[in-house]
Amino acid sequence: MTSRKGKAKTDSLGRENLADKICAGLAPDIRPQAVTLANAVLAMQDKIEQTIPEYKSMPLSQSVTVGTGETVLRQNPGAQEFRATVRDYAQALKNLDEILATHKTDTGESAVDDLRARFKVG
Repeated sequence: MTSRKGKAKTDSLGRENLADKICAGLAPDIRPQAVTLANAVLAMQDKIEQTIPEYKSMPLSQSVTVGTGETVLRQNPGAQEFRATVRDYAQALKNLDEILATHKTDTGESAVDDLRARFKVG
């Protein structure tokens, strides 16, 4: 899949700063790994946001001619890649949420809820 050129939304906000903000208040022994995971979540979020328009316009399946000359329908690889990215994003976000809930040293609003609020597919 091709992606649009230009700065992604989280890059304009400062991905490193946003990841640090999300992981603020974590115990020092777990914080570096959580920041790395938060950066991965933000990168996947950017990729998904950039490819939504392309995904909406692509066919979910495509005709392919096999060696016997027969035409069969196969899933579009671009659609499969988009779905896999969304699945991986959801799992990584769940893992980050669990880490934040388990290892948070201070209480306050959930940074993952803020991240979810910023990202709406549709």
